[in-house]
Amino acid sequence: MGKIIIAGGTGLIGSALSAELVNRGHQVLLLSRSPGEGRIVWDGVHSGEWAENLLDCQTVVNLAGSPISVKFTGDNRREILKSRLEPTGAIGDAIQTTCHNVAPPHWINASAVGFYGNRSDEVCTEESLPGKGFLAATSVQWERACLDHPASCPKSIVRIGVVLAHGGGAFPKLQSLTKALLGGQIGDGEQFISWIHLADLVTMFCWLIESRREGIYNGTAPNPVKNQDFMSELRKAESRPWSPPVPAPLLRLMGGTIGPDASLLLDSTRAIPAASVDHGFTFRFPTIQEALQDLCTKWPRRGTL
Repeated sequence: MGKIIIAGGTGLIGSALSAELVNRGHQVLLLSRSPGEGRIVWDGVHSGEWAENLLDCQTVVNLAGSPISVKFTGDNRREILKSRLEPTGAIGDAIQTTCHNVAPPHWINASAVGFYGNRSDEVCTEESLPGKGFLAATSVQWERACLDHPASCPKSIVRIGVVLAHGGGAFPKLQSLTKALLGGQIGDGEQFISWIHLADLVTMFCWLIESRREGIYNGTAPNPVKNQDFMSELRKAESRPWSPPVPAPLLRLMGGTIGPDASLLLDSTRAIPAASVDHGFTFRFPTIQEALQDLCTKWPRRGTL
């Protein structure tokens, strides 16, 4: 098995991916701003001595980027974009300057389904055009920083959806609200959620790593659901009754004062993983019912995703 380098490897996705790769027999090193066992120190901006680790590296995975669940002030927007473009550029520069006489690593760079913007009930595949708005523009620039970089190596992009897991992200908050009888739909509930169980997302990354597949892939489950259906299934899984909706104006007011931005909850994106399905990838949790049954009845379990 090969050596895998991960940037952003201490977050929700990176931690689970690192553990699974180790379980599969890979050597995993994390690009980090702080030293530690299994870590390579970098500043997230420049190529440097750390780039020597690319000489015998099978794959470098870039998951680096600051959270988007904040108020979209000018400063926060700049930080969201900068925290994605700088590490991506640093990895590309390192591959370009270091891997002259050796086979370059496979470069897998994260992106987000925010690429598609607010698209109502339109089904979006990897072939769909980008949408409008801040998150769409950010995702476009993020992807171009990888795909247009002159570094000559195999490249893949994973447009990640809403990741469902106990370890972080939106699910624990939604689960707590639902248990407290506050699990109503958001707004009119018609907006689609492009979700994926963490276990399936990790398996998708491993599939790309071990097959060295290039291209663009939606990191989503094959069955996106409307918010009203998601919350209904979550209430069923937690044995809770109907709850009143959360008014959209209230979310917009909160988004404009303390955050997060209301678009994260009210925009509709119906992205499906056409590329991975076409290449034979299979999901453990293809439906929201299966995902929530696992998350609500079997978690937490040690040693599992």
